[in-house]
Amino acid sequence: MKQYKHYINGEWVDSCKKNKKISVLNPANEEVIGEITAGIDEDINRAVEAAKKAYLSRVLVDMNPMERAKLMRRIADEIRKISKEGGALLCAENGKLLSASENEFHEAANYFDYYSGLTDKIEGQTIPVNSQVMDYTVYEPYGVSGHIVPWNFPISMIARSLACSFAAGNSTVIKPAELTPLATSSFFAQAVHNAGVPKGLINIVTGYGNEAGEALINHQDVAQITFTGSVKTGKVILHAAAERAVPAVVELGGKSAAVVLPDADINKVVNATKIGIFSQAGQICSAMSRMIVHKSIKDEVLDQLYKLAGSLKIGAGNEEGVDLTPIISEDQLQKVENYARSGLQSGANAVFGGKRVDRKGYFFEPTIYSDVKSDMTIAQEEIFGPFLSVLEYDDYDEAVEIANDTKYGLAAGVFTNDIDMATKTASDLNGGQVYVNSWFTGSIATPFGGYKQSGYSREKGQQAIKSYLQLKNVGIQL
Repeated sequence: MKQYKHYINGEWVDSCKKNKKISVLNPANEEVIGEITAGIDEDINRAVEAAKKAYLSRVLVDMNPMERAKLMRRIADEIRKISKEGGALLCAENGKLLSASENEFHEAANYFDYYSGLTDKIEGQTIPVNSQVMDYTVYEPYGVSGHIVPWNFPISMIARSLACSFAAGNSTVIKPAELTPLATSSFFAQAVHNAGVPKGLINIVTGYGNEAGEALINHQDVAQITFTGSVKTGKVILHAAAERAVPAVVELGGKSAAVVLPDADINKVVNATKIGIFSQAGQICSAMSRMIVHKSIKDEVLDQLYKLAGSLKIGAGNEEGVDLTPIISEDQLQKVENYARSGLQSGANAVFGGKRVDRKGYFFEPTIYSDVKSDMTIAQEEIFGPFLSVLEYDDYDEAVEIANDTKYGLAAGVFTNDIDMATKTASDLNGGQVYVNSWFTGSIATPFGGYKQSGYSREKGQQAIKSYLQLKNVGIQL
């Protein structure tokens, strides 16, 4: 059994409590593929102490911005070098497609390349006060930045926040999810190490959220927090951050709706559905989990969606031609099953699926429910599985009302051939990003975040780096 360790102060180390281990399973076959050392308070203390020492040494803060950019590009190059080996391990621990796992490493590298271009563009301004005062602003890093990363995109989302934090000059302590920590603590850490990152600037502590994660967000020397995950956990983290008056970047859950107008191209709707709710078994916070269809085309849309669901090949991420991969864990699979039962009990109709697949591993059928009402649990709560709820509407205002009728506001979409209606609907929908005639249209350069309880922060794009910087004003009496 391979053992995976923390990466602290440039070294791989055991937990202070050496015998405390966490087994990591392959969700496609339920087999143990590795064990991580379970971090406790003392491990977080070690990591934060190393990060604080590195920050106070000013090795990164005082580094010429162009040299910092070169270092970030070396990290990117090293990440690309291990994309195949790292992708294979990520595929095994997460269950996602092998191609997607390898691409996640390339995307992580792209984050470092992208934000390396901003290291010399963190600019303040001069402010006119009077002829006897020169006043200006400068952006400075916070110090030690703590990052709690989810299991669905562990490598990509580490890079998404870490590249910003690093470009801004912070040192960082990362706590990956206990379900998918292996590729992070091994290959990602190795890439950082091989790039020659000075000791203590990047640290990775594995363990449970209620132990290592809680210790990290409550540590007095952590000056900024980043979290992606559920609303429930996000609120706990926000409370902890508020208690210490430190800033937090939070990207939380979603219940994103696609509004299908009567003139929509149904082929585009179907293609977007395959990506939007069935890729990665629907375990994406901005997944297309609701579809709001005009009654005049509902039957045709459902017919095409039925054919789509029936065409999807279910299997492990490293199997040839697979479309639908497993749910991450037995606990999550049971949650999806419970939602399926709830939908039927509430009066929804199972057009396709709704059950666990009879095979080893945590597989759930591609699922489409029709006759869903907006007040049903399956239309309100984030399911995080390959589960599409289809709702019907009569007129445009009703469609928008249904789409906005949740506590979430992470993403939304509209399908129409009328550009005027596309822009109008995009304006009317409550979401941090709105997709038109497709799904997941963004890139590293496009800001990502939510409205309402999906969070208020923005990751990606040039806007994101400001979350890792604080503003200082300087006034000089002449």
